[in-house]
Amino acid sequence: MIDKAEHLEKNQIVNGGSFYTPARFVEVAAQWLKEERFDSSYTVADTSCGYGAFFRLRSHFPKNRYVGNDVDPVAARVARKNYPFAEIFNKSALSGIGRAMFRLGTEKLCVVGNPPYNDVTSQIGRPIKTARHKTDEAVRSRDLGISFLKSYAALAADLVLILHPLSYLIKKANFTSAKRFFDRYALRRSLVFSSHEFADTSRSGEFPIVMALYAASPGGGLTYEEVRNHPFRTLEGESFRLADFDYVADHIRKYPCRARYTPEILFYTLRDVNALRRCHTFITERCAGAVDVDPAKLAYYCYIDLFKEYARAPYWMGNFDVPFRRKSFSRYAADITALSKSRHPEVFGAQPPIPPETERRVIAYIRSVLKRPKEKNARPCHGVRSISAPTSPPKKNPST
Repeated sequence: MIDKAEHLEKNQIVNGGSFYTPARFVEVAAQWLKEERFDSSYTVADTSCGYGAFFRLRSHFPKNRYVGNDVDPVAARVARKNYPFAEIFNKSALSGIGRAMFRLGTEKLCVVGNPPYNDVTSQIGRPIKTARHKTDEAVRSRDLGISFLKSYAALAADLVLILHPLSYLIKKANFTSAKRFFDRYALRRSLVFSSHEFADTSRSGEFPIVMALYAASPGGGLTYEEVRNHPFRTLEGESFRLADFDYVADHIRKYPCRARYTPEILFYTLRDVNALRRCHTFITERCAGAVDVDPAKLAYYCYIDLFKEYARAPYWMGNFDVPFRRKSFSRYAADITALSKSRHPEVFGAQPPIPPETERRVIAYIRSVLKRPKEKNARPCHGVRSISAPTSPPKKNPST
C-alpha cells in the first residue's frame, strides 16, 4: 500500500489541506464505533477519502456499505484500487450537496474521515494558499474544514467520526462559524493529539488536532459552554478543560482599536499561544496590527511578553488564549512589569537591574499556570484500550 500521496506537490497539499491519516486512528475509530453499538444498518461514507484509509474499518464491520469520494481524480483512482468493495466518486463534496450525489437513500449514515483544513487567513503557508474551491453558499467558510462540517449536517449524517483542528471547537469564532453543524450534533468522544502525527505538516508549526465522535441530537446540539467544560484527553494521557484556566484576553484588548493613551505603548495583535510564539510583543512603530496599551493594563501585557519568553506550553494549548492565574496575579504584577520592561529598553528606556530572585519568582508563577495534574490511572488515549502503531503503513488523505 502507498503511505503518502506522492503525486501532490507542497502547494497542492497546503491548498487542499491534505494530510495523511495515521492508520492507528482508524483502529481507534473502530473501537469507538463498537462501543456505540454500531451495526450493519449504517452506510459508512468518507466524502474526502483520499487514498481511503478509513475503509480499513471494513475489517471490523464487513457487512456495512462503504461510500467514498475525492475531488482529486488520482486519489479516487488509488482508493478504488485499494478498496474495490467501496463505491468511490470523483466530485466536489461541497457543491450540489445532498444524499443523491452519493446515491444515498434514507438509511442511517455514518460519516468518517479526515476532511481537509485550510484557513486562508492563517499565517502558516499563506504565500501558497491561492486555490479556490467550488462551494455551495450554505456551507461556505474561510476554512475548508468548517465547510465540510456544515456539509455533514446537510447530508443529515447520524454519526460523524472525524479528525479536525481542535480550534474548530475551542475558538469561539470558529465554533460560531460552524454553528450549522454544532447546533445539530452532540460531542460523544474526543482524543487530542499533535499535528506532528501527520507526516506532511511543518515540524515547527505544531498545533492540536482532535479526533471526535459526534452524534445527531434532535433535542439540541453542542453549546460553547459545554465545550468549555468538556474533559478533553490527549494521546499522551493528559487531560484538560478550557474552564480550568483564566485567560489574560478577558482583561485586555487583543486587537487594534481607536483608543489612544499617553504614554503611547504599542503591542502586536494577539491571536493565541501559537501565534504568540511567532509574533512580536511590544513594538516601537505603529502598524496595522498595533494594539494601543492602556497603561492601567500594562502588567497584563508584560505577562504575555514573559509568557512568550519563559512558558513551555504543551502543544494542546496552542490555540488557547494566553492562560494565567487571576487570583494570585496581583502578587506578581510588579515583578512581572519590572522584568518585562527590562527586556525592552527600546520601548521603556533603560531600567534598573533585575534581581535574580525576581526572575525566579516570575518564572515559577508562569510555569505554575501550565501544571495540569494527571488523572489517577490515566491511560494514553481517551476511550481506547491501546493505540500502538499498526504493522501496516498509514494512508494518505489528499482530499478536496
